Amino acid sequence: MASKNQFPDVRVLLVERQAQNMSLYRFALEDMGFGKIMFATNTEEAMDQMYFNGPSLIILGDELFPTSLLDFMDDIRSGRTGVAKDVPVVVIATNGTKKAIEKARDCGVTEIVTMPISAKGLRLRVCAALKTSREFIDRQAYRGPDRRRRQVSGKNSNRRTSDHLDDHIEI
Repeated sequence: MASKNQFPDVRVLLVERQAQNMSLYRFALEDMGFGKIMFATNTEEAMDQMYFNGPSLIILGDELFPTSLLDFMDDIRSGRTGVAKDVPVVVIATNGTKKAIEKARDCGVTEIVTMPISAKGLRLRVCAALKTSREFIDRQAYRGPDRRRRQVSGKNSNRRTSDHLDDHIEI
């Protein structure tokens, strides 16, 4: 069992359509010691919570309504929700296929937990999202935390410098 008040200042927004899942996730988050946990069952409620309560962590089920996960993440990462664009977002994925995980990663989520989920698995991803600082990328093609987790050194360490070429146009 985790020590209480491990995260007393972290405001969590949990967005999940299914009540039984919401209850399980809430229990796990309370056990981790979060100070304030807010709930939403759809993206419209989530937008209200984000605007009025400014969560410092967002946990999303991947079956959102009425806005899809991709569109909702685009709203968050584009700054259209009232929270910081770089707010950590953990997605609980019901579909753990490689394609589904890549799709979630590519839309800017910070961490992904796949079903079946355990309290330990959720705790590991939430802690990683809060404690791991990755550079926030804000480009036309991608907005979100740097997807590269390994530090690259050697002759290929600058292989992505061309990513910045589209940012500047000389006339």
